[in-house]
Parts: sequence; structure tokens; C-alpha cells
Amino acid sequence: MDKSGIFSLSYTPLSELIWAHYGGSHKGFCIGYDLDKLVEFEPALHSCIDVKYQDAVPVLRSNQFIGRKTPEAALQEMLGIKSTAWSYEQEVRVVTAPPGVHAHDFRAVKTVYFGLRCPESTRMAVMEALAGRGVLYEQVESPRASYLLSSQRIEDAFASAPKYMANIAPINDGALQPDYLKLEQHQHKAYLFMAAEVVRREPYCREIQLVDFSGSKSTPERPVIFVQYLRAKDKWVKRYLTFSEIEKLYEELKLPAPFQS
Repeated sequence: MDKSGIFSLSYTPLSELIWAHYGGSHKGFCIGYDLDKLVEFEPALHSCIDVKYQDAVPVLRSNQFIGRKTPEAALQEMLGIKSTAWSYEQEVRVVTAPPGVHAHDFRAVKTVYFGLRCPESTRMAVMEALAGRGVLYEQVESPRASYLLSSQRIEDAFASAPKYMANIAPINDGALQPDYLKLEQHQHKAYLFMAAEVVRREPYCREIQLVDFSGSKSTPERPVIFVQYLRAKDKWVKRYLTFSEIEKLYEELKLPAPFQS
């Protein structure tokens, strides 16, 4: 436990008690994450645990875990049980090893909820800090004669800001080898070039190394292309894309139509 860190999150952004306890009496704000996106940079270093709530205190003994518990089950019993009184939090815990600061994709931040009493200066400061990232903003509201909380979408004051971390990474010589495709794949070679153009614009892509059809994920009815790229020093990442995904993402780039021959 001393070698682990815990990042506590909740499944609900509209709990009255959570805002009272952690939101500065509604003067603060709540950040909404895509949980899968949050941990994908270092998946081997993270575990996600839904907290369980019960009245009995768990009793932990070393022999409980020897040969009978998976790592996830052990983490659940050591770090994922709280008193029933806390059940309103609907907590999920990201357990990290080691503890401390961990890198994550900025696109994991999806929505920011501003409290009932959040000052305009705070709202503007948050929007300015997150400008160009495609974050959505919600203003928490409390309907008249009700304790229930709801939220209303509000406009991003910096919606016209340049795209954050806009990027066009280089494509390594030899990354694309259409002449070596199988006969049935050759007619689809344009998708290799389209996929490369899509992935080289990934914010964290530093260089495209290889683009090819996936032997493990493709089927005759559903071809899949993988693009391997350098994200950081000695850190290579593979992204898998179907034809329909490539078409959609390529169209969004508003580039000229790829060649066919």
C-alpha cells in the first residue's frame, strides 16, 4: 500500500453532498474524465476499482491472498472498501504503482461542471487554460423549490482558439510499402496513406514508423490497418483503424481525396 497512489473519482457530477464536501460549497468546479482514455498512457501501471460499501470492516490476513486472490481482488479488499455512509460518493479509484504524478492524454478531460456559486473569473480562467481542447462546459443548477441538482450546457468563451497541440509528424522512410501487399489488399492501398495522414496528426505522435494491414485483427469482410508510431523516447504505440473509421477521420481533415490506381 505504501508503494501505491490513489486517484479518487466519482461516477456522479451532480451529488449535493459531494459538492458540499469537495466543491468549495459550489464555488469550485468538477472535471469529467473518459476513464479509459485517462489510463491508456500507462495501462500496466494502473488498476481501476469500483469502491464497495459495507457496514463490516474488512479483516485482512496475509494467508487470504496466497494462491487464492488475483491482484485485482487483493486491491479491492485492501483499497476498495468503505463504510456504507460514504455510498453517495459512487467512488471509483485509479490505483497507480508507483505513487506520484502520472502522464495522461489531455483528451481524457471531456467536461467541466461549474458549481452554483462558481465566480465568473474562475469560469473564464478554466476555459482559457483549456482553450482549443474541445472540452464541454456545464453550469450546475438547482431548480426552484428543489434540492436536486441539474446542469445546463454553456458556451465555451474560447471556442475559436487554435487547436491545442496541433501536430503533423514525419513519416519514416519505408513506413509505407504498398508494393509488398497481398493481391487482395492491393486494391485498398489508398487506405494505408489515409491512415498515415490521420495518425501523424495525433498530438503525441512524433514519427510514423510502419503502416500495414493487421494480420491478427483483419478479416476478409472487415480489414483493419495498424499504424505504429513513436509517442516518446523508446515508447512505440500501435493504433488500429477500420476502413470506415479511416474514411470518417480522413474526411474531417479536409484533405484531397487519396489516389487510386
